[in-house]
Amino acid sequence: MSIQGSPVVLSRYDSSGQYLACVTVELDKQRVSVESIGDSNYSFDNQSFLYFDDSNLGVSSLKWSYLASTETSCVLIGLTNGEIWIYSPLSNEVIYKLSTNNSFEIKDIDVLDEKLFCVDSKDYIYEFSLSEFKMIQHFQIESCIALNKITILPTNPNHILVASHSIFLVDITSKEVQLTIPGHMSPVSILKVLNSEFILSTARDDRFMNIYDITSGLTKTVLVAQSDIVGFSNTSENAIAIITEDGKIEIFEDPLVSTTTTKRRGNKSKHASKTIEFKSEKDQIIPALNLFISGDILNVTWLQNATIRNFTQLKWKELDNSYTHTVELNHGKKNNSKDHSLYGQDLAAAKTYAEGNARVSSGDNFKHVMDVIKHIEQEEEQREREGEEESSETLADKLEAASISRLKNKKMKDSKSGIATGTFTVILSQALQANDHSLLETVLNNRDERVTKDTILRLKPTLAVVLLERLAERIARQTHRQGPLSIWVKWCLIIHGGYLVTVPNLISTLSSLHSTLKRRSDLLPRLLALETRLDYVLDTIEVEQSDIVEEFEYENEQLLELEDGEEEEYVEYNEELDDAGLIDDEEESYESESDEDMSEEDDGAEQGNKKKLTPEEDIDDEEDEEAGYSDEEM
Repeated sequence: MSIQGSPVVLSRYDSSGQYLACVTVELDKQRVSVESIGDSNYSFDNQSFLYFDDSNLGVSSLKWSYLASTETSCVLIGLTNGEIWIYSPLSNEVIYKLSTNNSFEIKDIDVLDEKLFCVDSKDYIYEFSLSEFKMIQHFQIESCIALNKITILPTNPNHILVASHSIFLVDITSKEVQLTIPGHMSPVSILKVLNSEFILSTARDDRFMNIYDITSGLTKTVLVAQSDIVGFSNTSENAIAIITEDGKIEIFEDPLVSTTTTKRRGNKSKHASKTIEFKSEKDQIIPALNLFISGDILNVTWLQNATIRNFTQLKWKELDNSYTHTVELNHGKKNNSKDHSLYGQDLAAAKTYAEGNARVSSGDNFKHVMDVIKHIEQEEEQREREGEEESSETLADKLEAASISRLKNKKMKDSKSGIATGTFTVILSQALQANDHSLLETVLNNRDERVTKDTILRLKPTLAVVLLERLAERIARQTHRQGPLSIWVKWCLIIHGGYLVTVPNLISTLSSLHSTLKRRSDLLPRLLALETRLDYVLDTIEVEQSDIVEEFEYENEQLLELEDGEEEEYVEYNEELDDAGLIDDEEESYESESDEDMSEEDDGAEQGNKKKLTPEEDIDDEEDEEAGYSDEEM
């Protein structure tokens, strides 16, 4: 277990409660350390630490175990690359490495005698032999998905418990699920066997701890905490101690004996009998990192200056029901015998150095030195080529190139300003950092997909994981908003997918989103089948309509042909009458009439020509008439 915002990733007590194994982050790498709670309040020397050389290698699970072959207690370290390292704190070395032959993250480990079981991020279950250090078998249960916890039943080693959102009792011989216990909306974070009859479990972001009957799957008791449960320890079935999200410790005495009954859950619930809180002299709450309860002794681990682990022992049965323990931080005192060389304090400093509030202001990263050198060499070669080109260019060419570059810069500024306008990035960042749900709702009510895309484009990648968690919560609770919220999920995965791949334990962090999308994707085959049926019905209707239209057009054509045939029947032709000339031909009569008109016009023209005589012919006619009279008559 760990505290949010601290460099401690994981921590676990051994079975005696005298040693604590911790995984911490130093710069960009992780290290494992084992401390004794009785030697000192400070860490061992750096040589007792197990360092990881690869910054991409991380610890995903821890488990203490006693090895009969070495007769020592060892720490089993599950890694993100699919390996399990067996680390001996006594010799400060890794004595053996178990491999699953793949690179999937180890989610959880459990050991019983010489058998080791683990589950990875692809839901494969592995069984190893700690006497021969080899894999015995590995298998996958089809109905068990998104597994993150595994526990062996001591009374029946052939049965194991695995958990995702539900708890499954699996027979490793037949590879079948014998019992399924549902009841959690989020992934199970704690799974423990109390005795041969009962088991307990709690989920992430849940303040209820359920105790189930292993034979029937029914709920025996529900332990109710004041806030979400992050840590757990028990001493058989007599007492259970938990750490809540706000750093307080709650102890449940006789958890199998219930006191009240809640109508909402329909089972018996029980509240804590004692509450313990750690505070400093300045009344500042100090959250507990881990705890171990054994009999009436309670060992508590808490952090000083975010990195220094301190241990406190309490007799919890003698404490009040609501007890506040005051711790002395000793910030202002200089004690050479106690100060660690790494955490030395300067009295002249304005503020005491603490790893939790220290910030790296400058430094050199030599990881990509060769890439930087190549980049500088390429820039120098480009400058030399540009200098040679400039020497051969004229003044007109330089002016033209300068104008083109100004236009390009203007376009780039316009495009950048276009992306920056009309987004909710600032509001969204404030809402995610401050956990302000009302402010987040104002952003998620946006319906413009372009604004959604631009907002996520300018969002910091580190806040993308938080945004996906908030979206998953709303999609799971408000099914009527799945459409608009899915647009936010889509663009968040598209734009920040490269960063999300590098985030460790992302599958467990976004397990609620995975389960929600899995349930929705399960409906896809049924929807596709429905779509196929609808397409078939629509195609059938379309074919029937086209047949009706074709039949209607065919009937219209037949009617038109019948009407044309009836009109032709009224005109009768008789060849004998035509040969006898008894049938009038309008064209022939028209031609004969035109011929007669032409002949009449020709006759009229000839008569006109006869009437028109020349002057000489007129004189001759007059002389002839005068010759016909006598002189006397003249």
